[in-house]
Amino acid sequence: MSLTTPEKCIYAAAALKCDKACNDEDNPDKGTHRHEHDEGGHMSDAACPSHIQMALDEYTSYLQQLRCICRDALLGSSSVESCCSKGKKQPKKKNCCGDVGCSSRPAVHDLFNFEPSGSGRKEIDPEQAADMETVHYLVAGMDCTSCADKLMAIFNAMPGVSSSRVNFVVGRGEVHIDTSVTSADEVLRFAAAASNFPLVKAVGGDFYLDVLAGPGEANRWTGQPPQGVTDTHVLDRKTVRLAYDPAVTGARDLLSSLQDQCQGLAEPRGDPQLENSRRRLRDQLYKTLLAALFTIPVAVLAYANGLVDKQTKGIISIALGTCVQIIAIPEFYRPALSALWYSRIVEMDMLVVMSITAAYGYSVVAFGFEMGHQSIEQGEFFETSTMLITLILMGRLVAAFARVQAVAAVSLRSRLSSSALLVTTAGDQEIDARLLQYCDSFKVLPHTRVPTDGIVTTGKTEVDESMLTGESMPVLKKEGDNLIAGTLNGDGTVTARLTRLPGKNTVTDIAQLVEEAANSKPKLQDLANKVASWFVPTMAAMAVLVLVIWLAVGLRVLDYSAGQSIGTAITYTVATLAVACPCALGLAVPMVIVVAGGMAAKGGVVIKSAETMEHARKITDVVFDKTGTITEDDLAVVKKVILGDAQEDEAVSLTKALVAGGKHPVSAAVENYLAAHAPAAAAAAAAAVVVVSGVRVIPGSGIEAEYHKDTVKAGNAEWTGTSRVAEVGRLQGAGLTTLVVTLNGTPLIVFGLRARVRVEAVGVIKGLKSRNISVHLISGDQILAVQAVAQTVGIPPGNVAGHCTPSEKRDYVATLMSDPTKHVMFCGDGTNDAVAVAQADVGAQMGGGKTSSDVTQGVADVVLMKGLEGIPLLLRVSRAAYHRMVFNFVWAAVYNVLAVTMASGAWVSFRIEPKYAGAGEMVSVLPVILAAMSMFVLNLKRGKDVH
Repeated sequence: MSLTTPEKCIYAAAALKCDKACNDEDNPDKGTHRHEHDEGGHMSDAACPSHIQMALDEYTSYLQQLRCICRDALLGSSSVESCCSKGKKQPKKKNCCGDVGCSSRPAVHDLFNFEPSGSGRKEIDPEQAADMETVHYLVAGMDCTSCADKLMAIFNAMPGVSSSRVNFVVGRGEVHIDTSVTSADEVLRFAAAASNFPLVKAVGGDFYLDVLAGPGEANRWTGQPPQGVTDTHVLDRKTVRLAYDPAVTGARDLLSSLQDQCQGLAEPRGDPQLENSRRRLRDQLYKTLLAALFTIPVAVLAYANGLVDKQTKGIISIALGTCVQIIAIPEFYRPALSALWYSRIVEMDMLVVMSITAAYGYSVVAFGFEMGHQSIEQGEFFETSTMLITLILMGRLVAAFARVQAVAAVSLRSRLSSSALLVTTAGDQEIDARLLQYCDSFKVLPHTRVPTDGIVTTGKTEVDESMLTGESMPVLKKEGDNLIAGTLNGDGTVTARLTRLPGKNTVTDIAQLVEEAANSKPKLQDLANKVASWFVPTMAAMAVLVLVIWLAVGLRVLDYSAGQSIGTAITYTVATLAVACPCALGLAVPMVIVVAGGMAAKGGVVIKSAETMEHARKITDVVFDKTGTITEDDLAVVKKVILGDAQEDEAVSLTKALVAGGKHPVSAAVENYLAAHAPAAAAAAAAAVVVVSGVRVIPGSGIEAEYHKDTVKAGNAEWTGTSRVAEVGRLQGAGLTTLVVTLNGTPLIVFGLRARVRVEAVGVIKGLKSRNISVHLISGDQILAVQAVAQTVGIPPGNVAGHCTPSEKRDYVATLMSDPTKHVMFCGDGTNDAVAVAQADVGAQMGGGKTSSDVTQGVADVVLMKGLEGIPLLLRVSRAAYHRMVFNFVWAAVYNVLAVTMASGAWVSFRIEPKYAGAGEMVSVLPVILAAMSMFVLNLKRGKDVH
């Protein structure tokens, strides 16, 4: 088995430990140490199995911490050269890292310019995607979009890397990597070092098991993967993640095959984004509390005169102030200098660094004069730098808490049940939900959550689906009905057959769509980014201007001494730098997008992009498909007529063969009708089953097939050429949808179907019209049937079109969009609506129905899980989100203008002192957070436009 560079480091460390145990006379364990050797005796560049396992257990976790194994393993081993040593290099054959050297921590010259290890092309070729890998990662430590922009700038400057996206609120991003140029580990390691943000690759895919095992087992499974295992990742010293293909092996079967090689299933891990946000919150809390602990004594000594003498006060202040400065190093200094060094970017943290360094540095100089009994007029003010740091940390703590609340509120994955009651021949067995596999049946007990998607096979109950639909009324579930993962069962007990595994079900699909929307950027965000890019340079220039002006004012106008003028100018400059804060601007859009997207998802509306959320409020026209959208999925056959001299048994048999298994509402309705109302003649001749070949579905028209070299069709009257047949015309005149079956153009039978209008359709359309939104109805059905439905729901005849093919639906939408004042939404469900859904400004799909198409869902901007009431909810969420974005922009501008002018002394009689300027972080972001969170208290699920 070939070893990677980090693994070579581990094996080298094992060899050194083993050698030391054998030959080091000073080693106290030499006499008791027991280990195995090769037949030829222990070699200096090899290790025994026991030491290899020890090294794997000890150092594998270092790889995830981005630490150099060699440096830590060989620390203190002066007798042995290492690849990390600054002394003489080892011979090539004994280089602990092989020929390539140690790469766990790149050298300084390598860090500045990323040098990929691959030999492939250096530029991304979109036409050659064979080597492209999409890598998802978790990121912590971000405070606003400036942080996200810094990380993306680093990614985009790296060869072999493209299409980087990140959302700092949920702490998740993705990047495309050309594996012929570089690797995911290499890219994330460099980006983490350059940005100072911890980056962790999201591993495992949709289907994986976390088992209790060590790195040794992981290496064995990597070399000889168990059946069905596609990838192996070491999560920590005791946990290994095995990604598997559920079509090859089931979760229980996989775990059973490994029972002698692991200690069982590991404890389930929470939602990674939520865990990441909570980890950041804890880190921020500890830093803030520690800084406050050191700051309070400094502030008390500064404001309470006479407690101690000046020199004692200075000693205590410099000692505690230095401790606070140390806390600021990882929080402010390191990211600011990293951004400047790697990306040539002066970011917000640099303003903080400049202000606290100026205040602290001046105070140290003043303290030195004080200790030398040569006091200067403007004495030390350590309380300024300490309070600045503490207050800014406190502001970031508030923002971190708000992000945790936002992510927790929209986290759908956390609603999944951790256990399931498996139905077996031996009885019911409670198992971990992760161990469910295909062909399983599970039982849902009263008041428990459904573990994953399934179909009810026995029993009857009512299920609360409010977590996905927003509807508080429970839904009756009986045999044949679908159960949705994460929904809450009522008083009944049902048994269901599993249809989708816990790793990939309705909840995870919606969660993924919500995360993708959070990662996308609306145009308002681009505006915010442009403003933020100019913010830091502008504030830096402003600070220099304030320094120069106050030096001149102190010396020429106020007749201050040079020392006092310098001290005064520095205090105003420090305050100006500290009070300026672009975080409100950075949080303005992303925080609102995350909260609004989560609220919409809980109301049964999945918004797939931030741009859709921003633009939905502009909708002027809504175009509905009829069947499955305005009407229910299920149609009912109300009339059957044999045409001409056709034989009923032949006509029925041909119809059965054509519509068998059809998903279109008309086909499904006719199939169900024939199964329940088969004529006696057809039942008697059931043995003579009609077989058709070459079945072709013509979207918007019908079905065509071959029967004994004849052509048989089942479809609408226009397509089958039977519009002038008297019986067909009579059914159409009655407003029924017709399905006509013909053999070589000769009509055999016609079915008349009637659809039930959705109960909410009339109220929703009335509400849309009250918003001055024009409503249209379009369908492939005959015009009389479409007009009958339009009259029922209140759509004017001029906005109705029938006999439309998919391309004609698209053209209808395109004609409306040709008017620049119109913003058009198209709402459909089936595959024949996909073209029109893609054409519209906002494409919506009726999701969760029997006729819902995966193709249409793929091109839709919005998926309506609940029904038509999702459209008014979408409009309300979009409007509320836009208003809050605008408010946040206005507030960010007002705050910075007022704060900077007050801190710089422009108001003369009123100023913000440097020690209070740090509170600006909290003052600026708190209204933005409250504005976003206020959406939680609004009753957006129902409004005046729902009748």
